[in-house]
Amino acid sequence: MSMLNEARRGSITDDRDRSFMGRVKEILPWKGDSIKELIRKAVFIGAVCVLAYSAYDAYIYNFGSKTMINDQEHLSELYNGVTPPAVTTAPVANPDGAQPDTPEPDTPDTQPEGDTPQTDLPASKYPAGMSLNFEQLYDINPDIVGWIKVDGIFLEDTDTLAINYPVVFGIDNDHYLHYDFFGNEADYGTLFTDCRAKVSGEDRSSNVTIYGHNMKTEYYFHHLRDYNRTSPTFVSEHRLVEFDTLYSQDQYIIFGCFLVSIHEKDDNQPIFRYHNCVEFNTEADFDYWYKNVLYRNYYKTDIECTSSDEYLTLSTCAYDISDSRFVIVARKLREGEDPAAYTYLQNPDRHMPAKWYKAYGYTVPEDDGPDYEAYVPE
Repeated sequence: MSMLNEARRGSITDDRDRSFMGRVKEILPWKGDSIKELIRKAVFIGAVCVLAYSAYDAYIYNFGSKTMINDQEHLSELYNGVTPPAVTTAPVANPDGAQPDTPEPDTPDTQPEGDTPQTDLPASKYPAGMSLNFEQLYDINPDIVGWIKVDGIFLEDTDTLAINYPVVFGIDNDHYLHYDFFGNEADYGTLFTDCRAKVSGEDRSSNVTIYGHNMKTEYYFHHLRDYNRTSPTFVSEHRLVEFDTLYSQDQYIIFGCFLVSIHEKDDNQPIFRYHNCVEFNTEADFDYWYKNVLYRNYYKTDIECTSSDEYLTLSTCAYDISDSRFVIVARKLREGEDPAAYTYLQNPDRHMPAKWYKAYGYTVPEDDGPDYEAYVPE
């Protein structure tokens, strides 16, 4: 019986067409195939297509595309390459006190018949008071609300700033995860502010959060992860964030960097929902936010923060553990403040998600949560 089975398997194998066309016929629908065989091949081809598309989709999400890189370079040129208009000064008097010779404009004594004097100029399509630098970007996407740069961090082996991007405002916190600045569907999206935050004007929100993808290449918020260091030297050397809105140019000093999970089950302390901390309407609102930042902070610093200051939060995906975020928090510089005056020290007692401790073989520490009396260096 054994020899019979071997003979049968051998005969089946020998009957198969091992030529190139034979292999093709095994994969693609072919004349003479049974219904069952056609269904099998259709399912196989569909699975291959889904796998290929998923792989491509994952590649674009993590590494971007040539189009994305070219688009970002173009946008940077539009914003950073604008030459401000020449300053107009009052005429300077001649040394002898006489006014300089200035040609008088040809002004007719009477208005030509049939013409009506123009008294009302058309309204500008740009928001009143908007900086000239944003006009070309506004023409492309009126959702533009600002431009962000991070101090001194460059793309590898270049003199190009690594974080140097436009920032938009969406109707929700999902749209611009999947659409680029030009409105095209793209998995890498673009940088955008939390939809609940007011970015400009007198009623500006206490804390504006900007979201961006952490791509495997150096683009978007990938380089925020450079602040994930055991030494405070890096943050000390790269402590400033510049965030220009349509109406102002502001600098922020970084005082907080931390890792947080997005699931309650991944930590032994309540999840810090930093993204919901938009307005500090009461001291209790600010106290919750500030103490949670310092509780998790990779560094200790003597930078003073109050509920009346304005803050900027930068958020991106982290890969230390699954479903986590790496977050940087900065305070707007006060008038006349010297950003170099402050000190950064390592914080060995920072709180990490319980899942992080378990993933790296550490014992999950027990503590009472963000209620320490002192967070600043002595």
